[in-house]
Amino acid sequence: MRTAHRSIAAVTLAGAAALGLTGCLSSEPLPGRPASRVLDESLTALRGASTFTVSGKSSSQGVPTQVNLSISGAGECKGTLSALSGGTIEVIRSRDHAFIRGDEAFILAQTQGMPEQQAGEVRKEMSGRWMRMEASDPSMKGLTTLCDRDGLLRDLYGIPGAEKGALTETDGQEAVTVNTSQGVFLVATKGEPFLLKATTSGPDAIDLAFTGINKPVQVDLPADKDVYDPDDVG
Repeated sequence: MRTAHRSIAAVTLAGAAALGLTGCLSSEPLPGRPASRVLDESLTALRGASTFTVSGKSSSQGVPTQVNLSISGAGECKGTLSALSGGTIEVIRSRDHAFIRGDEAFILAQTQGMPEQQAGEVRKEMSGRWMRMEASDPSMKGLTTLCDRDGLLRDLYGIPGAEKGALTETDGQEAVTVNTSQGVFLVATKGEPFLLKATTSGPDAIDLAFTGINKPVQVDLPADKDVYDPDDVG
């Protein structure tokens, strides 16, 4: 009888496979959780990480920027923002201050339209030095939003039309694909369900990877001799 039961089970499974019905019998990634919940939980997990690195492209009103930033939950951040049209900005943010240092292309762009003598003085003052501003200064919002962990991820919650897709791998980690009406997201299937990659479309499109999760980030502030305040320039 035991042999007969095994034979019946084997025939049943073979028939199910031929009909494409064995999906429910295989291990479903993150089982029992609808795709919308998987995505929201991945965002919450990433927001709860002590640190992570975000890299890739981000657009604002259709203007793309290359991003490479390390972000901590304590409000610290460091890395670079590069306009694809030219010019790179180094960014360091502490809880109280934001420091920005542009390369030559950035400085030239900032001084275009100035009288030549004034532009020369400003370029000399800015070259190789960090501009210091209050982290809460409204004029810093556009430059440092990507340094804000909560602000970076907040708008990704509750995206409609989420469906689980295929298993894949990113940065050596297994991930499940979550397809939505706004883009595609990859969520870790092992350990904490961290968001690992986000790709959306539109004027504020992003194509960002999240790595180095919970790895230490060392943020060293610039020395005073290398810092200037914008009100003292020009």
